[in-house]
Amino acid sequence: MRLMLALNGRCHSCEVISLNPLGPLSALLTEHQIPAKGLPYRGSGGWRSYPLYRSTFRSVHADALLMTGHHLLSMLAFGDLCEGRRLLAIHFHHTGVKPPWQWRLIYRLACKRFKAITFPSDFIREEAEDLYPPLKALSYTVQNPLAIPPVPDALHRARARQALGIPPEAPVVGNAGWLIPRKRFDMFLRVASGVARLVPNALFLIAGDGPERERLEALAADLKIGERVRWIGWQKDLTGFYQSLDVMLFNSDWDAMGLTPLEAMSHAIPLVASVQHGGLKEVVNKDDYGFLIPFHKVDALVERAVFLLQNPDEARKIALAGRARVEAVSRPEEIAAKIESLICGEYPIRQHGA
Repeated sequence: MRLMLALNGRCHSCEVISLNPLGPLSALLTEHQIPAKGLPYRGSGGWRSYPLYRSTFRSVHADALLMTGHHLLSMLAFGDLCEGRRLLAIHFHHTGVKPPWQWRLIYRLACKRFKAITFPSDFIREEAEDLYPPLKALSYTVQNPLAIPPVPDALHRARARQALGIPPEAPVVGNAGWLIPRKRFDMFLRVASGVARLVPNALFLIAGDGPERERLEALAADLKIGERVRWIGWQKDLTGFYQSLDVMLFNSDWDAMGLTPLEAMSHAIPLVASVQHGGLKEVVNKDDYGFLIPFHKVDALVERAVFLLQNPDEARKIALAGRARVEAVSRPEEIAAKIESLICGEYPIRQHGA
């Protein structure tokens, strides 16, 4: 959505064709006057919808095609639609998601069908290039666009906390996302337990939901912090969540480029993170921007989180530097210009980094 709005700002018109029903996305697209069509997804890999894909693509009159995510049948169904002006954007890590042979098949076809293939981090671009070396000829790292919000003032923070039922003076550590194993909310809770022992009035805020919810709630109870963890579920707008935080604590085994920590940094929230495999280190590449370690070590994470909670001036300095860093690499207008140039073949973007 951010990219489409930025492209609209550059005098382009965007139209969405989704391989799934639009669902709640429909209202957002309508709000921004972006025409959209959702298709049914039938059969394994969508094979039963293939004739509909072909007929739909043949009815489209467009100058360029931007495909978000891989889908073999769609690539085959394009026909001559926007031939020579196609870009594929991959946003997910590879290891453990599909067998290597499937990725090689996807990228072999993609190299024939697209002018350029983009990745939001060097980490997943290099994963892809290792899987299918010919990809190097048309692969690029282009950051995801982020709209940078105003720095929240005391009034907005107070209102956000009031809406979530959080005491105005409580130190708050939070994270948001899908409650699944690789997102390591179990690590968040173990770090929270350590922080709770050193900062007695600290609270811990989790936005999101998923299959791990029940197990995580049981873990919080076992760690004796059940009453200090607030589970607020999925949020349509995370602004109030971010404005309520003093520290963002993010943990992940695998992430192409974690959106939650970058959004928190854009709200001037200092970051403490552990990511074993991912691209976040390409943005948070020094402690001036936030604390990031490449392993899940409770004591190290507790130490950094407590430091930020107990040293508000240093926390503020790191938060503002992190915000400036995210803004510098994620400006929607600049990302849109890079995408436009790649589609047109006019701009030799440096492949190793955005």
